[in-house]
Amino acid sequence: MRETMPKRTPILRTGRLCLRPWREKDAPALFRYASDPEVGPRAGWAPHMTIEESETVLCDLLMLPDTWAITLRDRRGALADEPIGAIALMHAGNSGREGLPTDEAEIGYWIARPWWGHGYMTEAVREVLRHAFLVEGLSAVRAAYYEGNEESRRVQEKAGLRPHHSNPHAVDRVGIAHEEHVQRITRQEWETSLTADPTDGKIIAHQQVEATHIIDTLPLVSLVRSGGQTGADRGGLDAARELGVSICGWCPPGGLAEDLPEPPGLLALYPELHEGAAEGYVERTAWNVRDSHATLIVSPGGLEPKSGTEMTAIFAERFGRPVLVLEGHDAERDAQEALLWLSSLEARGTTLNVAGPRESKMPGVYQLTRDIVTAVLHKASGSTARH
Repeated sequence: MRETMPKRTPILRTGRLCLRPWREKDAPALFRYASDPEVGPRAGWAPHMTIEESETVLCDLLMLPDTWAITLRDRRGALADEPIGAIALMHAGNSGREGLPTDEAEIGYWIARPWWGHGYMTEAVREVLRHAFLVEGLSAVRAAYYEGNEESRRVQEKAGLRPHHSNPHAVDRVGIAHEEHVQRITRQEWETSLTADPTDGKIIAHQQVEATHIIDTLPLVSLVRSGGQTGADRGGLDAARELGVSICGWCPPGGLAEDLPEPPGLLALYPELHEGAAEGYVERTAWNVRDSHATLIVSPGGLEPKSGTEMTAIFAERFGRPVLVLEGHDAERDAQEALLWLSSLEARGTTLNVAGPRESKMPGVYQLTRDIVTAVLHKASGSTARH
């Protein structure tokens, strides 16, 4: 009858860690860190009192299959291979795991105090999960922490484990009762989490290329925002709508505009707009500036003092938003100036707020603004060079 070969613990590597099998010569390092009274009790075991105790723990618990010493890859000299913690994948049949399904396992771990808060434990847990699902073919992995051990809870949550059940009267190896919380992740959940937050180098590299492509192919302006008043506001909205550029904006309650005083007012023409809370035009002027990357004001002759158009420029300055005031009457020349200004912002996919006088104050400003914004969007959409 053929003998079954004893299971070997493979070496696992991450960007910063090497997880390797424990060795007898690790006893001094184990005692150095396991004798710390702040370490063991959090995981349910007493601090080591002698190096002989550490040697016994090594032989009886740590030098077992699927139990790794955690070492740092960037350490040099005598401490290059020194264990700073432990992590294990404990299967059904192990002591205390009798109720565990045969296709699941439980992760246990600890790390020495000098290396708390560096993310090493989360990195190790993620690597052991990868081994558990891809190499050992497990369907789920669990981990537990005692009530109050927030550091261990966060490690598990960062690795994707979620609450499964609690044991209100769990007893640790010292005989002390705790409320124990068990968390769990299935292979399907793990695979889904990799898609959302990958750690594999090839996936990350592919995503970086994809991200660069998305940025490079975005137009300078992706969204045009305005309050919808007659004149410049509507010139900007209509230009964008005609070219298929998305529009949005804040307007007063009831869709108030000078030519549309009764509800639904502007909202009948531009259902993409949203009503603000305050009566009048001040709030929506501020919010449209606030919610845009930049503001373009078309106001031939300059800003009228104490007007809503001047208020737009003031809001832009106070909110720290770039603003350009076009004072000319030549749509083509003004569009070129606006395009150079947008390019200088070194951003793509911009939300552009368009503002200016109402038509009753400055007849012709609607068509001028529409012509300018149309020319800007035409040229901006064709510009795909990186900035």
